[in-house]
Amino acid sequence: MNMMASSDCSLVNVVVDLPKELAADVEAVRQRDPEFLERAIQYVLARRIIFEELKTPASRHR
Repeated sequence: MNMMASSDCSLVNVVVDLPKELAADVEAVRQRDPEFLERAIQYVLARRIIFEELKTPASRHR
């Protein structure tokens, strides 16, 4: 996976409705380590992109 330079990135605001208990946990994590959620979301999105590429038959013929 190629990591992009920060100049190649765009800011995206995401709003998610979570149950109150989970939202409180997420906020506590954000306060302890502000960059953790960013890294976790990047990880999940990368896995999702890879999964989609692998399950698409056309991607095997590139």
